Amino acid sequence: MSKRPPKTTRAASPRQLPVLLIAAAVLGAAALIGYQLWTNRPAATVAAVDYPTGLTPDGYPYKGSPDAKIVIEEYSDFQCPVCARYTREVAPRLNEKYVKSGRVYYIFRYFPFLGPESFRATEAAACAAEQGKFWEYEQIVFANQRGENMGWFSDERLIGFAAQVGLDRGAFESCLLSGKYQSFARSAADAGRQRGVRATPTIFINGERIEGLYDVTFYETYIDTLLQQGQ
Repeated sequence: MSKRPPKTTRAASPRQLPVLLIAAAVLGAAALIGYQLWTNRPAATVAAVDYPTGLTPDGYPYKGSPDAKIVIEEYSDFQCPVCARYTREVAPRLNEKYVKSGRVYYIFRYFPFLGPESFRATEAAACAAEQGKFWEYEQIVFANQRGENMGWFSDERLIGFAAQVGLDRGAFESCLLSGKYQSFARSAADAGRQRGVRATPTIFINGERIEGLYDVTFYETYIDTLLQQGQ
């Protein structure tokens, strides 16, 4: 019985090489154009904020009624993609069901830990909060994530986001470039670590820690149970 000859890989002939090189160049150019379109695509539309907002005595943004029986604290990093998903998939439902009705007092606690751009985005968000538009700014920053510490959250872009949500650009730029909130961003990270936060998002509901992202029904069930218990 004759043996089957071993399988071989055929090399390209000299005549095929120019065609292959052209094809590779075309594919590379297409990929580059696609990447540029993706990274420069318009930010997602910013939803209107129609609930009470403000700043806690220690400088963190809140929404809802401070008199609510349920207190939710969100520890988040602006470069965290899972945090962006939480903002898109969970937060809007909680706003509609609990925050607007005054049943939940919701606090956003900065926890920059993924690198320099996380700290800079925190400073920028604090500057936006000065003008009463933290929640709008939060939405647009999360909508424009493009990887960690790749230069996307440059001062230029952070200032551009401010203009997109209707902030006073001059005042915002002055605030950010002055470094006014550098020490605040560092202290926020330290405060989170002291509380035992190790990852983002970490959510505290009436002091109980929930680490990671879950389906929105998980949070709704948890909150509804506390409300039924009168907590």
